[in-house]
Amino acid sequence: MLIATLTASLSLLTASAESSSGSTSAIERFFIGTTEGSGTADVIMSGKHTVRDRSQGRKDASGALLLDQTVEEQGKPPRRRSWRLVRSGDNRITGTINDVKGAVTGEVTANTLHLRYKMLDGPSVEQWITLQADGRTAKNRMVYRRIGVKVATVETVIRRVE
Repeated sequence: MLIATLTASLSLLTASAESSSGSTSAIERFFIGTTEGSGTADVIMSGKHTVRDRSQGRKDASGALLLDQTVEEQGKPPRRRSWRLVRSGDNRITGTINDVKGAVTGEVTANTLHLRYKMLDGPSVEQWITLQADGRTAKNRMVYRRIGVKVATVETVIRRVE
């Protein structure tokens, strides 16, 4: 379950906020619609394996980003995750994910989204998603910790499908 949650977090980039003019930011536009992520999870004591996800993002009438996601982790059955992310002021992001304890928090700076949250199964996650210059791909790096000790990292590339 730990690794399945790793790739699912990729799509949080969609939670980036609107620009000060009220228009949709490049980071939001990247995730509205369909995105796919793939890469490698490196888990202490069990090694590296592949992770993939496919997400469908949209904004609701209140401006919240809603994300429906299917996560595939090597050796495990696919699972679904649901995200709801909103701008909470300036460059701050807050939200919920169905397998996260408490709130997702973060901020957007330039082309990077930095997020923090705690999984229901224990580890704390810190994540950086950086939109690339082509506007169609983003690099994702996640670090999972238990009692302050790094237990896993995930590095993936997310691409816009449509």
